[in-house]
Amino acid sequence: MSWSGVQAVIFDVDGVLLDARASYHAVAEEAARRAVAEVLGEPCTAPFDPEGEVAQFKGAGRFNDDWEMARGIALLLHLRQRGAAPELRRFLQAAQGDGVLGLARALPIIAAQYPQDRISRLCGALYGGRSHCRELFGFEAQEALPDAPERGLWERERLLADPALLKRIADRFPIALYTGRNPGEAALALVRCELHVPRRLCWVSDGRPRKPDPEGLLWLCGQLLRPGGQALFVGDTADDRAAAEAAQARGAPLVYAHVVEPGDTTRILSRLLDETGP
Repeated sequence: MSWSGVQAVIFDVDGVLLDARASYHAVAEEAARRAVAEVLGEPCTAPFDPEGEVAQFKGAGRFNDDWEMARGIALLLHLRQRGAAPELRRFLQAAQGDGVLGLARALPIIAAQYPQDRISRLCGALYGGRSHCRELFGFEAQEALPDAPERGLWERERLLADPALLKRIADRFPIALYTGRNPGEAALALVRCELHVPRRLCWVSDGRPRKPDPEGLLWLCGQLLRPGGQALFVGDTADDRAAAEAAQARGAPLVYAHVVEPGDTTRILSRLLDETGP
């Protein structure tokens, strides 16, 4: 399919603009381990392979929110710590495509010991650190985690596309964000990427429908496009793909590009520049 009709670009953030493996994914595992240690009263030493197993969570759908994924990881590590865990594919199948809520229905007694609010506060403290937790999440890191680090794991994020390439895209196209980050996290990402996106074009986690609901993509297409134009949405998870397909099914003039590995964002944006001319 040609991208010659693309008039605007909609970006997911994590896995597309920023490599979140050393930040959000590491936070999710560490928060899960700390929660399991609290519940079981012993260090959580159960194995977890973030490189391969986070991808399986993301591929299962409805785990786009990393704080919710952290709760799912906590349930898995609880079972592994007790020697009672099925293999990961069967564990995720129990969610029946409904993410952590599906896991909670399948494991109600264990899930009740891991309330989402507690997991989310642990995640916020680790991600923001004492320096940025209040700014990003509205509470002091030490309130959730007495030994919270001064500098949060957000500082480990690295760019997945060259800033000069992003600037060329931003100079040629209106751009928008469609992300599971909250407003503060999204603003921080834009600073890291040296991008300016108007706040109204940042569809973030602020109470509006979340992926894989296509409402954000439908609304952004309406804001960005002239008649006959298309928007390119660049995502990297099963929820991104599902949202794009649902938006297309409802008539959105949208093309979707899927990032699989580092370097794909650069290849996608270079192709867009090539196909839309100088």
